[in-house]
Amino acid sequence: MEKEDLYAVMDLDNECTQGDLKLSYKNLVLKWHPDRFHEELEKEEAKMKFQSIQRAYSVLSDSNKRLLYDVGAYDSDDDETGMADFINEMVTLMAQTQSTGDESLEEFEELFEELLKDDLSDLFIKTSSSSYASTTSVHSDDLLNDVPVRDKTIVV
Repeated sequence: MEKEDLYAVMDLDNECTQGDLKLSYKNLVLKWHPDRFHEELEKEEAKMKFQSIQRAYSVLSDSNKRLLYDVGAYDSDDDETGMADFINEMVTLMAQTQSTGDESLEEFEELFEELLKDDLSDLFIKTSSSSYASTTSVHSDDLLNDVPVRDKTIVV
């Protein structure tokens, strides 16, 4: 299934400003609102178009989602799983980090492992506090001390 071009849905190009987007959204919502149509077939078409406009606006009006969409990394399923937030956080961290160009792959792996270690600690603390985790035979300490990352192990 081919993905919908959100800019085309909004009758805009990818260089549009937030003001252009808001104006187009307002005009399209007024034009395609299903309550404006009386015949059932027209009403159904308008409903589908209206929902498409809503989806497009929800992505393009959010600067983080729009950035991901523009670079081809946005997936609407990511909104439900929180992956879009994770990707945005990673992009933000990468933008804040100044590279000297001398970093090795090993240094990047160590940095990633350090970031991941904190998230794993939080995850296992939450898991160990739940009633399900307390009934299992696997302890969070065992998992946390032996998390494989390719050829390395994260040691806490």
